[in-house]
Amino acid sequence: MGMVACYIRISTDFLSYIKSHLEEIEDVVFENEELEDREFDIDKAWHGIYYLLTGTADLEQTFESTLGIAIFGGTEIGDDLGYGPLRYLEVEEVKEIATALESVSVRDFTSRYKVKDMNKLDIYPFEGEWTEEDKEYLVENFESLVEFFRITATKDEAMLLFVS
Repeated sequence: MGMVACYIRISTDFLSYIKSHLEEIEDVVFENEELEDREFDIDKAWHGIYYLLTGTADLEQTFESTLGIAIFGGTEIGDDLGYGPLRYLEVEEVKEIATALESVSVRDFTSRYKVKDMNKLDIYPFEGEWTEEDKEYLVENFESLVEFFRITATKDEAMLLFVS
């Protein structure tokens, strides 16, 4: 199955609620049918997008770049869900990241796409098998991510991030 990066748009009231009900966080977030229409994922493209945005494959450097935070940033909340805890972004953080993402053109985004380099760096999920054809997969997921952040910022919403 693999690791998929997921996002959920949430109201500031809902964020406040889950912050004060940590013992219920998994049920409140993952058993909430109302959130299903607010979910989005970038499939397994997360590491490739992260690399093309930041120029590094090292996930330890996430917080050195607003663009890196779009993939693995946010404040941790709750217990480990298997691939780390749930994380959240406040409304202002969402807006800052949305602005940063919108400033990256597809041309700039793909300028770092070098198959040989990505394979050497073991960019997930292909680990040595990236091809020229995979660039479109990353572009499509990147464009969808930019749009999701734009919508969330426009609606003055917060965001949950997690890997499943």
